Amino acid sequence: MPKKSVKYEDFKAQLLRERKVREEYEALEPQFRLIRSIVTRRDELNLSQVQLARLIGTRQPAVSRLERGDGNITISTLCRIAHALDADLDISFKARSHSKITSTQATASH
Repeated sequence: MPKKSVKYEDFKAQLLRERKVREEYEALEPQFRLIRSIVTRRDELNLSQVQLARLIGTRQPAVSRLERGDGNITISTLCRIAHALDADLDISFKARSHSKITSTQATASH
């Protein structure tokens, strides 16, 4: 009997119905958004991973790992990437619309 193929979007939606999977997915979203912006900008400039690696003083496997989300990237590396991609780096903290911490709780912990 042939296997039924499943669209990625349907598979993802099915997985995200589980609370723990959804929470982990949402926790990783900022990292994935940053990675997507690096890949998109690199593609806009028609740079290969090898070329970007040379511009930031590393080797292609390091760029590949970064774009896969393996490991932790440092702020100094992000600054070198931003410079190489002729882009501004904007790292900020924004209160979540569904924040569980009130301003009273935040000041009480000091």
